[in-house]
Amino acid sequence: MYLKYAFIRTLIFITCLNIMNKIFKTIGIVFFTFNLSALDDLTAIEQGQTWELIKKSNKLSLHNSKVLYFFSTDAFSTYQARRFNDWNNFSITDSRNLVRLNKGDRIKIMKSKHQEKIYEVELLDGFEKNRKYFVIKEDLISDFALMEKTNET
Repeated sequence: MYLKYAFIRTLIFITCLNIMNKIFKTIGIVFFTFNLSALDDLTAIEQGQTWELIKKSNKLSLHNSKVLYFFSTDAFSTYQARRFNDWNNFSITDSRNLVRLNKGDRIKIMKSKHQEKIYEVELLDGFEKNRKYFVIKEDLISDFALMEKTNET
């Protein structure tokens, strides 16, 4: 008799856990899709925009500096290495092909490449200013702030 009640309590407990699990998954999906749509609205990157580096960065530091890439293929291979977590096959970038930035440096968006994962930019500050480089979209969103919008007419 005791085993019968223990078995019924176990079934009820498992059923409650399954129901709670489904509820939490549903809530998680709702919040996740809400956050993705909010992120898409905030990250409208257009040609001609000026962005300023707001994260801590020092041109002289080899390990704690934000970078721009000379070649779009280097930026894209780094993007793929981050995405697939495979640094041996994808990211083969010579450090001499990087431009290190200081906090406050500004860039201007020129055009997108590689399905809008990489952007061609023009550096507006520093010794290497008025040259074209490449930046990864995720780095642009997380490390830079939009300064102004220019209307092209």
